[in-house]
Amino acid sequence: MKRLTYLWRYLGKYKKFLAISLTMLLLNQLLSLIAPLIVKEIFDEHLNGISQTWYETDQFDRHTVVYKGVRYKQGKYFKNDEEKGDEAHILIDGKTYYFVHYPLTGREYAIVDGTLVIDDEKGQLTIDLMPLRKEEIIQFYTPSFTMLTVLVVLLLVRSVLSIVIGYFQRISSATIMINMTRDARLDAAKKLEKLPIAYYESEPAGKLANRIIFDVNGIHQTFATLVNLVINASLSLIFAYVGMFILDPKLALITFIAYPLIYIWARYFIRTLKRIAKRVSELNSQIAARLNEIINGISVLQIFNAGKRTIKQFSNLNQAFMDEQMDEVKLHISFGWNLIEFIRSLVTVMVLLYFGLESFSIGGIVVTSGLIYAYNEYLLKVIDPINIIFRNAGQLEHGIARMERFFHLLDAEEEDSEFHPLPRYEGAIKFEGVSFSYDGNHPVLKDINLDIAPGEMVGIVGHTGSGKSTMMSLLMRFYDLKPNDAGAIYVDGVDIRTYSKRTYRQHIGIILQDPILFRGTIASNIRFGKDHITDAEIEEVLIRIGGEHLIKKFEKGIYQEINRGGTNLSVGEKQLISFARAIISDPAILIMDEATANIDTETEEMIQRALHVAAQGRTVIIIAHRLSTIKNADKIVVLDNGYKVEEGTHDELVQLGGVYANIYRSQVHML
Repeated sequence: MKRLTYLWRYLGKYKKFLAISLTMLLLNQLLSLIAPLIVKEIFDEHLNGISQTWYETDQFDRHTVVYKGVRYKQGKYFKNDEEKGDEAHILIDGKTYYFVHYPLTGREYAIVDGTLVIDDEKGQLTIDLMPLRKEEIIQFYTPSFTMLTVLVVLLLVRSVLSIVIGYFQRISSATIMINMTRDARLDAAKKLEKLPIAYYESEPAGKLANRIIFDVNGIHQTFATLVNLVINASLSLIFAYVGMFILDPKLALITFIAYPLIYIWARYFIRTLKRIAKRVSELNSQIAARLNEIINGISVLQIFNAGKRTIKQFSNLNQAFMDEQMDEVKLHISFGWNLIEFIRSLVTVMVLLYFGLESFSIGGIVVTSGLIYAYNEYLLKVIDPINIIFRNAGQLEHGIARMERFFHLLDAEEEDSEFHPLPRYEGAIKFEGVSFSYDGNHPVLKDINLDIAPGEMVGIVGHTGSGKSTMMSLLMRFYDLKPNDAGAIYVDGVDIRTYSKRTYRQHIGIILQDPILFRGTIASNIRFGKDHITDAEIEEVLIRIGGEHLIKKFEKGIYQEINRGGTNLSVGEKQLISFARAIISDPAILIMDEATANIDTETEEMIQRALHVAAQGRTVIIIAHRLSTIKNADKIVVLDNGYKVEEGTHDELVQLGGVYANIYRSQVHML
């Protein structure tokens, strides 16, 4: 039921096209029911119908044939009050037609070397036969010409209608599937910005991309397969049995004996296939994630000559994927397609044996070639749903597995994205007794107390793992304090959890150690959603922070396209763009996460200038790796193993001779 709920989430938007598609399927199945009956009528009543009993008649109408001056008409064309004359027959022996003016109904007879041998109670009677000429044969077929023409035209019309109906059915289904995939992929893209940071830390980027690009197809794959399995197969089965009961109810009832065996067979097949499908889907996602790692880390792989080891790992993963696929192929070959083809052949043999053992007469019904053909067609249509199940079960299981993986992303818990405009913060920040643990067992921050006044520049320093980035993650609300944590964080005296995350973050900016640039131009990366910002304002900000050379460096200026990953820019230039982006957004609180960690001294001086401009009129918190970045900060906070161990200005902390002084001396010594 949950799976259907998943599907209906998108299918429900296209009820009109769904109704058209299902109506077309119903009409096509009706046409499939009619076709064998029309063919049976053509064979039994008209092509082979010439051998049905003829009688002399005094009447003359469109069903009457004149042969050697005598009028004849088949019994089925006589009216209730019309008198039948002597009986006559047309016998067919291979390609030769004979006319016999003798009562043969209920008698045993045979044609031997052009002689008719009749067995009756008086013994054997022989009659010499004269073959009918071509024009005489045509004359006896004349009464059927009109109906034959009608029936053949009906078959042609039925074929044309089937093509037209099939066209509209496929167009409507394709419209549903394409639109569902588009809608789902768009929803997934929107979902990405609403997910908490913790989700991205638990899911590799390659897997997420694979879900949106590949697994999303599971929605339309599941829809298409369900339509084929549930609707098409069910209608095929129902209409096939309608035709079978019309022709021979006894044989139709006998076929139900096979269904318990088919159920056991299908249950084993689908259960095994479901396990394989889930594994194949998971391995496919792992392959995408591993490829993403290889592509993004190709420079490291080449430098450390780790290609062979990495490729071996990928090869093992790829081999496991292939093995699962081969298991699926073997399952289909052994318990699927081949077995179904065998059953189809067996059904045809059983129909022929059934009608043959009944001596070509069943309950007074004369068995004809048309009857055998029609019944065999209907019985094969009963097999078709089984064929559909086994051929499409794999597609259904793969589709469901992909769909569930996709909806695992879509149904992931979101951040509170409600948005309400807030007045710009003054910038006062307070950490009050904050203790925090990611897993609930190992505290990363321990009883942190910190007051930051509006407009202050505060540096946060400490060894790796001391909790610097965790403090800023809490302030940015990438993570929130949980019930088993302690304390609270306030901005302008208000607990930051009071607001939705989107509302809270509207006056906070961040500059990362590794600048994030998006596909587009320098201008689009700086403007970044602030569409009202003019080119002149962007250039003015760049000049203020020392990025004038960026305007002059490229022929297109701020409209220079940025390569993938910003490869046509230096690290410092990327950071300048990050600073410009932050200034354009005008946050009240600006956080710098080790923005000078990976740059040279010359670039650091440029960043220091940009920082001086960016710090004006706002509270700035700098997670510092290089202490030279925060030497002039209003206050420096030192963390060690999750505790705040020191607080003061640069000069005060150096004189204190504690953790900060040791870090500072080690950096001065290295220089």
